[in-house]
Amino acid sequence: MQLPVHMSRMFLAVGVSLLALGVGARAQEAAPVEVTEPYKLVRSLQNIQDQVISGDISALDMQRFLLEEIDRRLREANASVFDDTRNVDAALVYAMSGGNPDTLDLLAQRDVSGNFDNRVTSILRRYLNGRGAGAVKQLKEVVPEYRFTTIGPYLELIGANAMMETDKATALKFFDWARLEAPGTIIEEAALRRALMMTSRSGDTAAALPYARRYARRYMNSPYASQFADIFVALAIDHPKALPPAEIEASLSLVERRRQREIYLRLARRAAINGDKPLTDFASGRAKTLSEPNETSPLALAKLYSGLVDIPSDGIEDVLNRLGKIPDQDLSPKDRFLRDAAQIVAEEVLAPPNADSLAQAKRDMADKEYRDRMSELALDAETTGSTDPQPASDSQQPAGAETAPRSQALDARMDQAESLVATGRARLKDIDALLAKESE
Repeated sequence: MQLPVHMSRMFLAVGVSLLALGVGARAQEAAPVEVTEPYKLVRSLQNIQDQVISGDISALDMQRFLLEEIDRRLREANASVFDDTRNVDAALVYAMSGGNPDTLDLLAQRDVSGNFDNRVTSILRRYLNGRGAGAVKQLKEVVPEYRFTTIGPYLELIGANAMMETDKATALKFFDWARLEAPGTIIEEAALRRALMMTSRSGDTAAALPYARRYARRYMNSPYASQFADIFVALAIDHPKALPPAEIEASLSLVERRRQREIYLRLARRAAINGDKPLTDFASGRAKTLSEPNETSPLALAKLYSGLVDIPSDGIEDVLNRLGKIPDQDLSPKDRFLRDAAQIVAEEVLAPPNADSLAQAKRDMADKEYRDRMSELALDAETTGSTDPQPASDSQQPAGAETAPRSQALDARMDQAESLVATGRARLKDIDALLAKESE
């Protein structure tokens, strides 16, 4: 009988655990327990990490266990264990795979036989302690020597990371070599994602697009795919000619439906904030197409973003009516914040002018007060992770808003928005400034 995939993986994990602990069936009752060598444990770690980037989040617990067990084994290992170069490589791979850097320092200090390459340990010591820029010269010398070896792809990835800001051409070559030598692994996933980040930031769309397509085809189940989505959306927003709607759709065509929808919603949100109506309509439309009728939250978000971008062009009263019909429970706190801010802007457009609103000095002072207030709320949102305000009591609500001067009327509406979910910016540019922080 064939077991389900998740059960097979569970039994595999248990088997690896037993192997790591040196527990197994003994040929004879008096036979000594065989101690698993470090290189075998590190192979298991690599396998587990590759399962994680393929979408098996349950493997994270096994990864933590193996990192702790390998650390203990390396610290307790006899110096003769490292006469086997496979164990030397295993110790280096462990350090470059999220292991304890102090353990590598300990092994290097104990190494009286010269099993460890001092140049490599020196590079890793600097890099793992946040001083990778100081190892660039050594990396350029050492990385080519270790190409096509066990630690080669790891050193290439480290070298590329260290050179991303100072030598982009060499960094890109190292990323490509790492991908070539370790296809289908966590090394390739990281190299693709970081190469995409580097090329998109520099505006090199000709190089960025192939990286984006490869990542979208292979690693959208990775726990780091959210970072890819942010980079892809920024690429589409910043370089519309290189990434038009047809290219966006083609790049995402092989991505699973739910994840496609997530990216399109992110794209619609950014495009709406930027006031890009064609791109917002395209992304919102694709998100709606990828949603089922009973998936109310994605549909509500698509309606929200398309409504925001329609404020300057469609009938404002109609847009207000549409925005008001979107249930709070279908929106996240930040999206409710965006909706309420847009409603305030639209209401201000509809409100008739009076003498105070025409006074430029008073208007400038009011705008400054609102910007200062929004900056405080933005800082508070970053600190607390939420845009929801504290509930306001009835006594805190301003009275007589309709008969007050123009600036007081605006204050009343702002306070009412605060009592719902958050306060909004008095101008669309202020909304943009706040939310731009999320995509940095």
